[in-house]
Amino acid sequence: MSSACPRRVFASFRSLDPAGQQKARQLKFSSYFAEGFPYSRKLTGHNSCVNALAFSPGDGRWLASAGDDRVVKLWDLHQEDLIAPSCSFSGPVSNVFTVAFSSSNQYVYSGGADDKILKYDLTRYTSNCLDGDGPLQDYTQHNDFIRSVSCHPYQDEIFMSASEDGCVMLHDGRAESRMTRAQGTLQQAAEFSGAFFHPRMEHLFATSDVRGNVRLRDTRMAFGPLRQRTMDGIVLKYVTRITRRTVAHYIRPEASSITWDPDGTKLGVAFLHWLPTMYSLTDPYPIAVCSGRNLPDGNPSPEDARTFSDSTTMKHGSFGGSALVTGGEAYYSSGSDDFRGYLWKIPALETLEDERQIIGADDWPNGGEDGAVAFTGSSYSSEKYVPKELSTPLTRLCGHISIVNTTLIHPVLPVIATAGIERHIILHSPTPSAPWAPELPPTPTATRPLPSGGPSPTDPSVLRLLMRLSTITEVDESMGEDARSIAYFDMILQREGTRDLFSHRPPAMPSDDDDADDGHDVVDSSGEAQDDEDES
Repeated sequence: MSSACPRRVFASFRSLDPAGQQKARQLKFSSYFAEGFPYSRKLTGHNSCVNALAFSPGDGRWLASAGDDRVVKLWDLHQEDLIAPSCSFSGPVSNVFTVAFSSSNQYVYSGGADDKILKYDLTRYTSNCLDGDGPLQDYTQHNDFIRSVSCHPYQDEIFMSASEDGCVMLHDGRAESRMTRAQGTLQQAAEFSGAFFHPRMEHLFATSDVRGNVRLRDTRMAFGPLRQRTMDGIVLKYVTRITRRTVAHYIRPEASSITWDPDGTKLGVAFLHWLPTMYSLTDPYPIAVCSGRNLPDGNPSPEDARTFSDSTTMKHGSFGGSALVTGGEAYYSSGSDDFRGYLWKIPALETLEDERQIIGADDWPNGGEDGAVAFTGSSYSSEKYVPKELSTPLTRLCGHISIVNTTLIHPVLPVIATAGIERHIILHSPTPSAPWAPELPPTPTATRPLPSGGPSPTDPSVLRLLMRLSTITEVDESMGEDARSIAYFDMILQREGTRDLFSHRPPAMPSDDDDADDGHDVVDSSGEAQDDEDES
């Protein structure tokens, strides 16, 4: 083999102290990441789209997966030749959108379109388990889709959930807890798309919603008796309004998901019809956006080639690497509508802050490129912040033949898991062998072209009806059992994939400057903010 198995690499670190081992491992991983991830293995166990992935905390032994087949599966990366799941858990009655492990891996949670959260006790199962029982407990307090479940960084019995019913709920299963359902509920008008505990500071959590609001909150201010609550727990409002130099209005794109880096110093936001955006923990304005403007070799992407896009499905990105160990550098990965995953190297915060442009309102109309995009406050006189564009991905993760929704960087090993419209999970590796696979083939780098022409209904409900009635006739059977699902999403891509953010969303978004999230600010070229009570 041309490269040593990563397992053997770790052996040379044992003479170092724990801090030295961690730093040596991270630096070695940096060299692996720089080589890209040209090898892979498909994991086959699901019968439909895979929507959710989660590695277990600590050594990342377990990979949990779930999706439209309503089954939660566990894959054991301590196996020397991983080809099948170790456990399958039943219980969901509709599509699963999120899975999460508790802090010590005692529990795994799932949530999705059945409005329920299911809790599975992993201590009841052995390593050779094939089919687990149903859930230990279910939580039915929500009345709409569950978009995220986040477990407390230290307490197994505490987790929070975010739902499209406009509620974030804090669940405390400890015997001494006296928190009522009302005290554990934070509610707003807009549908939440995510709520996640900070990985280090247990009282902090971040939320996102479909109106593009991204907030940093404190559980001590957000939950409990009403008399103890303050400002819905908000301690920082991240600026998500976007403007383009050639337009006279602002847009706030939908925030479809959020994720923390391992150290909690950066927050990544996946915006629909926009680019993955990086925020520093304490800075309301973004420090970087990630794009596919260039190829990994630094050359510009061909004009007629498909590149990074997030215009259709809910994307879930992830961070990897410890910025505290690698001198501030980290990695971020995201799925894309062009049937690939993308991996970017994220420079140190100080570097990104230095390279961010701040342009005065008077200079903005004539400054920068015609298509320059900036983040701004609600006032027309607000300064415009242009975050650093990380336009050259470190590598692109191939092997899929349809949209990639989720990319997940392993907490310890140089492994990235990707999943999406297909029923397969792909594990990507920088080397032709790994602790979980003695031999890995090279990943095909060619991507399937998006079919042109054919039927393209404009109403998503019509598309779903066609899917259920099996009347999508333009199906390429060479794509196997996923052919009909792939054809369905091909039609969505044909309708949504090329839409520009500023032409797609109306120039009317909720205000950051008041607590009434029901209103909208429409800012025209005169600089006057007009209240618009209609939903957009």
